[in-house]
Order: sequence, then C-alpha cells, then structure tokens
Amino acid sequence: MRSLSLSTRLTATFVVITAVCFILVGWLLYRAAEQRIYAQDETNLVLSARHLRRFVAELDSIADLKAHQDRMVVSVLGDPSNALRIVDASGQIIADHNPSGFPLEVQAAVPTGQRVLATMLSSWHDDRGLPIRGLSVMGQLRDGTHVTITVARSLADREALLRRYRRDMALRLLAGLIAAIVLSHLLVRRALRPLRSMATDAATIHAQSLHKRLTVGNAPAELHALSGALNDMLDRLEGGFARVWQFTVDLAHDLRTPIGNLRGTNEVALAHPRTSAEYQALLGSNIEECDRVSRTIESVLFLARADNPQFALQRTSLDVGTELERLAEYFEGLASEAGVNIQVQGRATVHADRDLFRRAVGNLLSNALRYTPTGDTITLRAEQTDAAVMIAVENPGDGIPAEHLEKLFDRFYRVDRSRNDSANSTGLGLSIVKSVMELHGGRVSAESQLQGMTRFTLWFPVRQAELH
Repeated sequence: MRSLSLSTRLTATFVVITAVCFILVGWLLYRAAEQRIYAQDETNLVLSARHLRRFVAELDSIADLKAHQDRMVVSVLGDPSNALRIVDASGQIIADHNPSGFPLEVQAAVPTGQRVLATMLSSWHDDRGLPIRGLSVMGQLRDGTHVTITVARSLADREALLRRYRRDMALRLLAGLIAAIVLSHLLVRRALRPLRSMATDAATIHAQSLHKRLTVGNAPAELHALSGALNDMLDRLEGGFARVWQFTVDLAHDLRTPIGNLRGTNEVALAHPRTSAEYQALLGSNIEECDRVSRTIESVLFLARADNPQFALQRTSLDVGTELERLAEYFEGLASEAGVNIQVQGRATVHADRDLFRRAVGNLLSNALRYTPTGDTITLRAEQTDAAVMIAVENPGDGIPAEHLEKLFDRFYRVDRSRNDSANSTGLGLSIVKSVMELHGGRVSAESQLQGMTRFTLWFPVRQAELH
C-alpha cells in the first residue's frame, strides 16, 4: 500500500487539529447559550411565583381571587409557552391559563413561609417528549384559606431555538473545515516548496556531477540543517568517489605492468625455439611477476576489508620489545643480503591485534631495508607514555622531500617511480600501515631529513587498564 505524502499528512494533521478546536469551542459556546437561556426562564418562573404569592396574600377570599383572576393571568401573559393554575385545598381549579395545553403535573408545593428558589423547580416532559419546567407554591388569603399556585413553562420554543443553533453551528463548522482543508493544503505545499526544490536538485546529481550541491535559499532553518547535512554527505561521497576512481586507475596501472611483462616475455620466448635453461629462466620471471600481482591483490583485499566498519580486531596484550625482536630476526636474512644491521631498543606493552601489529611494523621495516645504505643500521625503538605507546622505525639514507611526506600513506603513491623497486613494491605498504593504525584508533607519522635520518612512528593509544 502506497504511503501518504508529507503534504497530505500535514494537511490532515492541521485539519484534525482545527476540527477539534472548532468542535470544542462550538460546544462550549452552545453550553453557555443553553445555560443562559434556561437560567433566564428559571428566573422568570421564580419571580412569577413570588409575585403571585404576594398578590394572593393581599386578597380577602376565594371569591375575591376569582374576581381578580384576569390580573393574575396577566402575570404570565406575553408568552404562550407560560401556564398558570390555582387550585383550592379541595383540588377545585380556581384559575387556569394554559394556551399551549401541555400537562401540569402535581408537584409538592413550597410552603407559605419558605423562600422560593430556582433550585425548587421541577422538570417533566409532554407527550412529544419536549421538556417543561415549573413549580408550585402555597399561597394564603386574608381569611386564612390556602391555595396552591402552579406556574410552568414549556421549553419547546427553546429546544427549537437550540436546534437551529446546533444546525447553524454544524453548517459553519463544515464550511470552516472545508476552508481549513483548502488553506492548509495551499500553505503546506507552499511551505514544502523548498523541499521539492531540493528533491529536484538531488535528482540531477549523479556520478558525473557530484560537484553539485543543494541550495534552499530562504527556506526554514530545519531545511537549512537538512541541506547542510546532505551537502556534507555529498562532500564525503565526492571524496570517496574520487579516491575509488584514483585507486582504480592506480590499481589498473600497477597490474598492467606485470601483465604486460608476462605477455611480452612469453611472446619473445615463443618467437624462436629456446633452450631448457632459457625456458626455466622465463618461468622464474613469470613466477616473480605472478607473485607481484598476488601481493597487490592481497593488499587491495586487506584495505577493502579494513574499510568495512564490521572489521573485527583480535586484540591482545603484546610485549612490544619481544615482538620487535621477532620481526628483526625474521628480516635478518634480507638484512644480511643488503649488508644492513637491525637493532631493537626500548620496552613497552600495547593492546593490539598481533597479526596486524606485525604487518604494520613489518611493512615499515621492509620499506626501510630498501632505502638503507649498505653498512648502516635500522633501529626499531619502543617507548611508552601515559597516553600512547610509540614505536619508531629509523633508517639513515637519502631523505624524503617535505612535499611528499603528507602523501606517503596514499594508495599507490611513490616518491620517485624511477628509483623505486617496482618489482618488489606494490605502493600499498604504507597505506596498509595507516589503515592498521586507524583500526586501532592510533596514527602514523613520517619525518625525514634530506641527508640524514628518516623516521616512521606508530602511535598506539593506551587503555586505562594498562596504566595499572
């Protein structure tokens, strides 16, 4: 099922809120009007009862009461909804005025000496179910005769008035809701215009136009925040895309060389018959080129796995001095062939992945062996502070120009391709070192003097538990 659009949802929300407010206000107004109307009728009934009781008290007898019947009827005249009935103690009707003909039910009369209040009013209904309100009071003539005075009012006209009022309110509520729907929809669409503009701009951004950015102009602050977040995301995507593109180009370039070498040597070998020794030399050369391709592929796969947020480290507590001595022993054969010495200095403890630790330091040591002059010494140095464990790989020789130091850890970057040992180097060793340090939350730095010492330093953060 297709979900509702944001415009529809906001419009529906505004309309519901408006409807609830309209209904609540209308109900409050209706209740106020109803109470005021009924309160006025109750007041009139109480005043009429009091007036009639005083009037009766001024008369001498029943005969006098009958003679002045018209004057008593006048007290309730002016509205056909009013009714009056006076009966004597035997129940005989003395005066009766009821133009509407609604029933006057027998009620308990208010005693002569008791004050008449609105709370004493009674309610009942006629045969149509319309409400009636009234009360009875006791009156005493001068000769001591008691009579019962009943005044009542049919509320049929009031119910008709309130019914018309409810109908008018419902019509106005309906008209208000229709207006609210139309205006809310127009206002919401106007308010969301910058969002639609952003969607249109975003639809034009693809791999060839990652330089474009979203603009919102005078849109609300919330959309500025959204636009800023999306533009930051586009910056990251553009940077990542550029790195992937450059990585792909460099990888293709580095793989093209060994593949070209393999094809070239094989074509030359097939051009003329060769001796067994020549074919053996060719196969040995091909194996070296295959090893180079394998190392490149292995390094690329490692970097790809390292970029995955789910890459899991197998951390353990390592004795840095022992690990450096093992690495020095492992590279002893290569160092002897190059006429280079390796020495280890310092002690420390680090919490790291053993294999990745050895790979990072091994890459630096392998790199140092290629550029250390014969007869010189490579130093592996360890030092522990409260904040980090520092591991340095130092070697003498031709230094690295300062403009290249920041780029050394880029993938496939070489300072001087003409003098670099391309047969043994994939250009990814230092990139792997950087990735290993980032996985451990550390960093790697390089410093070099043109005619002196080159130093690569690994900084592993220290856990609080390791300080105790």
